[in-house]
Amino acid sequence: MSRASDALFGEFRVSLPRTLAARRPSRLTASRGFMVHHPERISFCTPDARLRLGTHEFGFARGDQGGLLRIDGELELRGNVQVGVGAGWAIGEGARLSIGARSYFSPNTTIVAMNSISVGDDCAISWDVQLLDEDFHEVIVDGEVRPTSGPISIGNHVWIGSRATILKGAVIPDDTAVAAGAVVSGEFTEPGTVLAGCPARVVCKNVVWT
Repeated sequence: MSRASDALFGEFRVSLPRTLAARRPSRLTASRGFMVHHPERISFCTPDARLRLGTHEFGFARGDQGGLLRIDGELELRGNVQVGVGAGWAIGEGARLSIGARSYFSPNTTIVAMNSISVGDDCAISWDVQLLDEDFHEVIVDGEVRPTSGPISIGNHVWIGSRATILKGAVIPDDTAVAAGAVVSGEFTEPGTVLAGCPARVVCKNVVWT
């Protein structure tokens, strides 16, 4: 298992001269203005694991929007992962964010991982999506303090629509599509469904998305 030690910078693309000048091809590439705190805490768990931050054009996005990836815990990558500009990600001390191969995040995503968030292979995360495994405030119901945090588990080949919010304790099975604007906080077990609404529920079954 190797760890990040350097980054190359360019707007929406890798700088070929700087790539060739490097002693080895960089596994971490960031566009201009994309800040990464503690890149040494990124674990590349497979030979093909890469992290591309803001290096691909996406419609309304600009390369100079930048982004912020703050890693006080651990970021685990199990393949090639792309993250759009405008991302604001925070991984707390002792927490882990794990992302599978060929998953990508569109611009302006927000991730707060203070516990554990796992994203499977081949996932498509749309713009303005939030993954939040921590509430930061206690809720007391009938004198009982409810947990403020809980792990999030997202299966393989999951599509999360724009402006959806995934909250603590959510479990999303393989081949699921989450509708735009949905708020997912529960555990779902049946694959191949569409989740929609606030709170999210199954609105369609036997779904295949590409």
